[in-house]
Amino acid sequence: MTHRILILGGTTEARQLAGKLARRKDFSVTLSLAGRTESPVAQGVPV
Repeated sequence: MTHRILILGGTTEARQLAGKLARRKDFSVTLSLAGRTESPVAQGVPV
């Protein structure tokens, strides 16, 4: 069973958490960034 996780991003901690969870096959991770984010850093999960 795959668990779907939505992370509200925009912080270093959120990016690190998304990267760690992306390695796991039992999680499907999506990172959400606020519309005010002008130049987001590349993420290891769908944004």
